[in-house]
Amino acid sequence: MILPVKDEPNLGPFLGAVHEVLADIPDSYEVIIVRGDKEKKFYFHSFFPHQRIIKTYGDSLERSILNGFSQSNGNKIVVMDADGSHPPSVIPEMWQLLDKYEMVVGSRFIKGSNFESGAFRRFITWLTRIAAREAGSKLSDPMSGFFGIRKGVLKRVKFRPLVWKVALEIELRAEPSVKEIPISFVERTMGKSKTNLKIGLQLLWQLQMEGWRRLLS
Repeated sequence: MILPVKDEPNLGPFLGAVHEVLADIPDSYEVIIVRGDKEKKFYFHSFFPHQRIIKTYGDSLERSILNGFSQSNGNKIVVMDADGSHPPSVIPEMWQLLDKYEMVVGSRFIKGSNFESGAFRRFITWLTRIAAREAGSKLSDPMSGFFGIRKGVLKRVKFRPLVWKVALEIELRAEPSVKEIPISFVERTMGKSKTNLKIGLQLLWQLQMEGWRRLLS
């Protein structure tokens, strides 16, 4: 389990919920909290078994996740936001489905899902979904930050971690077998959103370049 964090205060209740659902998984597990070296504040987190904190360098969500990948000891890896927007209750289903699929993605846009967010985030998500489809994505929610992956799939990806969404990059570059499951996405309960217009425009540009690259290859 990989949890990238940045200025999220009081993670104790959230981590408690994560460990509670992970305790019901028959396999052994670990929770890796990844903090950036430019994080303004780092709050002490309640101690839980099977949990450790590692430090990454720079201020990139993607690099934090990749650092977590490199430090993970398990064959199944789940990535989720630590701001309270993703439901921990979905983790066991995601974990079980990784026995059948190489990748499982929590979607905000399939039957049974729910997406609560402001107008700006909805607009950016709409634009990037269109661009991701043009770049070759088949996911209903290519911008999802809540996904599970078999670790072996990562060997098929040469990452270019800029402002890519990691799940989308894995889908496009490794072409794994994928299953999407509905999730209820709510406005973050901790910290401030890192989404802004600059990041959205950078991602749109990268997706356009990826579309041209795939077209010409």
